[in-house]
Amino acid sequence: MSDDEPGRPSESGDGDGDTADELAGDEVASPLEPHDNDGFFRRLVANTSEGVLTIDENSTIVFANPAIEELLGYAPEELIGSSKLSLIPKRLRPAHAAGLEKYLRTGNKHINWDGIELPALHKDGHEVPVLVSLREHPDTADKRLFTGLFRDISEQKLRERRFEAVFNNTYQFTSLLEPDGTLIEANETALSFAGLERDEIVGTPLWEAVWFQSNERAQQIVQEGVKRAANGGSIRDEIRVQGNDRTAIIDFSIRPVTDHHGDIRWLLPEGRDITGLKNREQHLQVLHRILRHNLRNDLTVIGGFAETLERELEGEHLEYAAHIVATVEELAELNERAKELADATLQNEATTRPVALWPALAAVAEDLQAAHPQSQLILPDAVDTQVAADDRLETVFREVLENALEHTDAPEPIVKLEVDDSGPVTVHVVDNGPGIPETEQTGVFNERPVTQVDHGSGLGLWLVELILEDYGGSLEYTACADHGGRVTISLPRASE
Repeated sequence: MSDDEPGRPSESGDGDGDTADELAGDEVASPLEPHDNDGFFRRLVANTSEGVLTIDENSTIVFANPAIEELLGYAPEELIGSSKLSLIPKRLRPAHAAGLEKYLRTGNKHINWDGIELPALHKDGHEVPVLVSLREHPDTADKRLFTGLFRDISEQKLRERRFEAVFNNTYQFTSLLEPDGTLIEANETALSFAGLERDEIVGTPLWEAVWFQSNERAQQIVQEGVKRAANGGSIRDEIRVQGNDRTAIIDFSIRPVTDHHGDIRWLLPEGRDITGLKNREQHLQVLHRILRHNLRNDLTVIGGFAETLERELEGEHLEYAAHIVATVEELAELNERAKELADATLQNEATTRPVALWPALAAVAEDLQAAHPQSQLILPDAVDTQVAADDRLETVFREVLENALEHTDAPEPIVKLEVDDSGPVTVHVVDNGPGIPETEQTGVFNERPVTQVDHGSGLGLWLVELILEDYGGSLEYTACADHGGRVTISLPRASE
């Protein structure tokens, strides 16, 4: 395309009004020498990564820079003399034409000229999302010219769609706040729960939204959460929220969201509906209290009668009474194990602290060695290691060691302890017994579902697993190649 083609700036600046100064607009100050010439501005426009188009009042394209080809597939010479409407999807062409006609007639802008997101039509037919800013050249004498700067925002729109897909396709209640607690967005789960439309709550302080109007405690927690998150902290609690036709208990949290400078830009409240879980927990607590109380009382009565019979009977009947007494003692012990298991399951919040590993392990080993003198407990060298645990750590060691000592067919049971604190802290319990049967591993050492015929008979290993889950640890079992097995207790190292 030659310099004297329509709309192309000439070196002399004698074109049709679209000189460098006109393209830049009258708001741009002229640069100092030696750049105050049309050649400098032509090179600037030619080399910019943003597409530049200039049209006249008839929507005819009079200038296009090379970046337009990369953006929309058209070489500049293909566009000069054509209508800008060829770059607009058909469904939007009437609105574009009407908007320009209205502006020429009244001077009123129907869109934001400083930047508006619009779809542009690529040469191959697909639409490209672009951000367009517009300027009119006020000092053109013979015609009215308008220049648009086009920026490809395809990647930005793709990220927005990905965010929206995650934001609106989760079962959690999720919203986005200004640092002062004003609602910016709420996802479909949260809106549908309360029967709301987005416009009904956007701009409202979160604690004034309908979800938190059923009780003052919820409002107070939300306000406190906003305050903490705005200062870089966070909050997490269980609160009851109000829906359109029901209330729900949610696991609620608020966290800050920072930008690349580390400054807090937004707050992110989330809520997971745990109503069913809390109801089951409550039912389990009631059932646990009833069964434990009634079972303990009935066992005490049965045990008392059986002991009386044991003292007064002779011969075969004495043996029966002794068996009843022994069974009562076993059931009473099982009841206590069940209590420990229920407590580990039902406690609302497990708070760990640094606990010295060796004293807890050595104390349990010493007690069990005294209770099982025919067995041999081999301890490793002492270690100076702290793990994230609580007072139940000794219960973990006791249950695993007792299981190894009591369930053995070896004439001289040997249990060897190994401690590895080079990485995550692990305690290995290796025995020379028959190993743990497959049925006893169900639900504890594997993912097989518990059934009436496939389940463990004891509660000790279940208890250990639940406690370790609270700690963030794990329990594993490996059968030894020759005989016996290895139980591995993994514990998180205490943070310094």
